[in-house]
Order: sequence, then C-alpha cells, then structure tokens
Amino acid sequence: MITKNESADDYVVVIGGMNMDIYGMPTNEVINRDSNPGVVGMTVGGVGQNIAQNLAHLDVPTYLITVYGDDYNGQLLQSSCERNNIHLDYASELKGERSSTYMYITDDTGDMLVGVNDMGICKNISPEFLAQRLDFINGAKICLVDANLEKATIDWIGTHVTAPIFGDTVSCAKAEHFSGILDKVEVLKPNKLEASLLSGVEIVDEETAKEAAQILLDKGIQKIFISLGKDGILCAHQNKFVIIHPYRTIMANANGAGDCGMAAIIWSYFDNPARHLGEVGRIAQAASSIALESSKSVPDITVDQIMKKT
Repeated sequence: MITKNESADDYVVVIGGMNMDIYGMPTNEVINRDSNPGVVGMTVGGVGQNIAQNLAHLDVPTYLITVYGDDYNGQLLQSSCERNNIHLDYASELKGERSSTYMYITDDTGDMLVGVNDMGICKNISPEFLAQRLDFINGAKICLVDANLEKATIDWIGTHVTAPIFGDTVSCAKAEHFSGILDKVEVLKPNKLEASLLSGVEIVDEETAKEAAQILLDKGIQKIFISLGKDGILCAHQNKFVIIHPYRTIMANANGAGDCGMAAIIWSYFDNPARHLGEVGRIAQAASSIALESSKSVPDITVDQIMKKT
C-alpha cells in the first residue's frame, strides 16, 4: 500500500486525465469539408493535467494521480510534468497501453468547433488503483476530481476520501458522474449546460442560474461556481449568490479557460479558505481571462497576474 509521507507540507491531489492534445487553429474563416490553412500543434493537456499544471504555476505543491502509457506520447507526458513541477509519485505508467489523446479544431477566432477524445486508459483509475493511494489522498488539503473518471470510481471517492473534494464536471456527457456524491462535494464548478443537467433546471438567465444553484446546494454541495460564459460566473454558498461579470478580454484560444478558472478557485481556498465568495469569483474570472488571451491551453499564469487583473 502506498502511504502518505508524514513530513510532507500542505499539498493538493488532482485525480483525473492527462492527454496529448493535438490541435488545429485555422487562420481564416473555416470552410467545412475542405483543407484550411492554419497552425497544427501538439501539447500536453487533459482536464486533470491542465488543472495540475495551472496549480503548479501558482506555486501550489501538486500531485497528479493519473495513468499514462509506455508509448512515445507517455514519455512526452511524463517529461512535461517534470518540467512543470507536477509530481507523479502516485501516478502509474501502464505497460502496453496507449496514452490518452485529445484532438480538437478551433474556428478562426480560437473558439472550439469539434473535439475527439481517446481516453479509454482512464478506466484504469479505478477504486482498486486509488485504494492503494488512499492515505496520501486523504492527507491532502484539497482533492480535485475530474469527471473523466468512471462514475463507479467517483462514487468510491465520495465514500472513502475524507479530504475536501472539489469537482470539475468536464462535459455534459460526464457531469452526471458526480450525481451520486453531490452531498460529499465541497466545491463544484460546472458550466451552465452541466449545471442544468445536474439540477434539472434549464439555465437561460441569471434567475434560472440561481434556481439551479440552489437545487444543487440543497443536494449537499457546499459551494458552487457556475460558468455562464459571456455573462460571467455565478458563485453560490448557502443562501448567498454573487455574479461576477467577465473582464475585458481579447480571445486567442477558448480551450483551457475553464481549467484555469478551476485551478484559481483551488488556489484561492488553498491560500485562504475564508476568502469572500465574490473575491473567489473574481479570482476565477481573472484566471479564465488570462487563459483566453493565451494561445496555450495552459497559460504561463502567476498569482501576481491574477491579482493585478482583479
């Protein structure tokens, strides 16, 4: 059994996916079913990894609990984590497995048009896999869980993990993976479509966003941050609701902004758990704005940049 290092300082554990991202960014308006000139590149991604990398940039000691293959992409993923100070002590390289890969195409403004994920390896992040690491996970100041994990695994986390659980819903297809442990979640950050799915309330304006948030709070979530896109972020706790509108932003790439915002929320609670709800929302919006203005999925973000933006 893998156990916690008793001398370790405060740290965050991120349990989730790590991908090799392949992206295409056309330089002109997209012509469907045709070859479009632009930029094609590869970068390390995945919701769990993106959040972990942002946290490491914000000087939070971060351990990414994930799996990756013994292929060429796996070598690149491992090297990237080492360069970015993401600890893989409790991750695992799986022999003969293909590393997780995600491919996406943006339009000429940087907004994503379509993505394809090949993330079957994440099924190996199972209850049995995590049970060997449970002591270390429970020693964390915060445990971030991304919904790329199987629902059964997230259910197990809700039963066995005693560290404060922060959840990232990832997508409408995967947000439901949290449905069985909402009463165990300290902080959840869905977008409005994911929050609509989990609450049963279609979010079309601020009032329906508040209604959806209240339903989710009543299910046991302590704090919820619902991304409303161009309308900002709704921050909710108990009977308090605060909407933080977006900062002025010149968008270069929409991919990764939500992950950066989630990392900023984690950093805020890691740094000061008593920080005012609205201030946490402003920190999240500032981080998302910085990410949107970067061509990278994970910007070279710092705490100083966030505070200057807020």
